[in-house]
Amino acid sequence: MTDPSATPLGIDEILWSWGPGESRFALLTRGRLTELVIDRPTLHLGSRFLGRVVALDRALNAAFVDLGIGGRPGFLPGAAALNLSEGASVAVTIRAEVRAGKGPLLSPLPDASLVGQAKAPVLLSRPPALKRLLEAHPGIRRVRVDDPVALAEAKTLAPALAEGHRDGPLFSLYRVEEEIESALAPVVMLAGGGRMTIENTAALTAIDVDSGGGRADEANRKAVAAIARHLRLRGIGGQVVIDFVSVRRGSPHRLADALKEAVAADPVPTQIFGVSRLGLVELTRERRGLALSELLCECPTLATPETVALAALRQVLAEAACRPGRPLGLVVAPEVAKALALRPDALEDAEARLCRPLPVRVAPDRTREDISIEEITG
Repeated sequence: MTDPSATPLGIDEILWSWGPGESRFALLTRGRLTELVIDRPTLHLGSRFLGRVVALDRALNAAFVDLGIGGRPGFLPGAAALNLSEGASVAVTIRAEVRAGKGPLLSPLPDASLVGQAKAPVLLSRPPALKRLLEAHPGIRRVRVDDPVALAEAKTLAPALAEGHRDGPLFSLYRVEEEIESALAPVVMLAGGGRMTIENTAALTAIDVDSGGGRADEANRKAVAAIARHLRLRGIGGQVVIDFVSVRRGSPHRLADALKEAVAADPVPTQIFGVSRLGLVELTRERRGLALSELLCECPTLATPETVALAALRQVLAEAACRPGRPLGLVVAPEVAKALALRPDALEDAEARLCRPLPVRVAPDRTREDISIEEITG
């Protein structure tokens, strides 16, 4: 997909696409996708907990905090950890999700009134995703929702902004599904024939710009805007190294300055460090939620079993709308069936909308993404 050179401005519209087990929010700027937010019960960004300190690291000036959600304890750095002791209770907010074997990054919760008589570890509150988005983006002028139950919630949170949509999935109408596929692909085509390749590794994200036979300075100019957009759209965090097309002396520094201006609209702190001795532009972007590829895929393009399972449930609901009154079932690969078993909440959501049980048949010879919907007879 070709990227125009316009740098994203402020978010002015939200599309809320509800599905069994997850809600997906497309944040638009003048009708164009700027950011994608996926909310699942297994994700805790912004949630508030009363945690219990299980370990202290004086060298790091940090505390490790059990939140009661399994996995590794959360990491609470800085002054908030100075006066804590092992076994103490501490109110925290999750600032960054669990990733790559690391526990969630925590911040101290200033409003201790939420704690009350709670016993650690316990979840204190989980703000609705839409509420968090509305608070983060005060310029929103419209929230469109394609599900009646979700619409009722949206009207409670933003009565003047929320409106329903009944003519099919919003993500199809606005071609968001295509944008998601593009955001998971390693290659982004640039207007004018250039392209950039985005490669994620455990240590950093590498971006390589290729002019494709066109003018180097033009390809670099287009790439600056595309990089700023895809950092945000893909949820890329951590260290990023960019190899622009080689041009005359001094250009890398001008490109670094242009990139600094291009990322100014990004609400996630991004620091441009300048140009290395090898002519590479280096930056860091604060990690918060999981990157889109981490959330949806196991490797660069292979969807996780959970992602496939939730997509299958969305397909069943769409098919049921076209074939009302007919009992439907799913046929899936074993690993997708296992993912559904691990997300009973999602299956229950689908069955509640269908007003009947949803049989899941396992086909051992199926590949992960090979799913089908069958009509139940007899």
